[in-house]
Amino acid sequence: MQWILRLSRRLLVLVPVLFSPPLLAQPAFVDLVDFPSGEANWDRFHDLEAHLAQRFDVVCADTLCEGPYSNLRALQLRCSVRAANARVQACTWIFIASDLQVDPGTGSVLVDNRRWACALPLGTGVPVEAFHTALAGPEPLTVTLPGARQSVGEA
Repeated sequence: MQWILRLSRRLLVLVPVLFSPPLLAQPAFVDLVDFPSGEANWDRFHDLEAHLAQRFDVVCADTLCEGPYSNLRALQLRCSVRAANARVQACTWIFIASDLQVDPGTGSVLVDNRRWACALPLGTGVPVEAFHTALAGPEPLTVTLPGARQSVGEA
C-alpha cells in the first residue's frame, strides 16, 4: 500500500509539468489539411487540389504547356493557415516536367526533368472559407484571390 502512495505523490508532482503552457501551446501555423484540427479539412482540401490539377491539365493541353517538356504535371499543393485567425498565410504549388528520348545509337533512355515551386498569389491572409469558395468555381486558375494582384494561373 505504501508503494501506491509513493507512486501517487510522484505522479502528482508531474501533473503541473505535463500541463504547462509550452506543452499545451498551439502552433502559430498549421497545414490547411489540419485546420481547424488534425486532418479536419483533409477531404475538402484534397478535392480542391484535385480540382486545380484537373483544370491545369485542361489548360496545359490547350495552350499553356508548349515547350521542351511533353509531360508537365501539377504535383502537390500545400497551404499554411495562421491558427489564431483562420487565415491562409501562404500556398506553394509544385509542378514537375519531363521529357524522355531514346538515344538511337545506344538505346539508352535520356531523361530531362525539372520542377517548379510556385507561390500562389495571396493577399495578406485570406480567410480559409474565402479561399475555398474562390477556388471551387469552374475556372479556378482565372481567380484572383482576395488581396492578390494576379490570378492563380498568372502566377
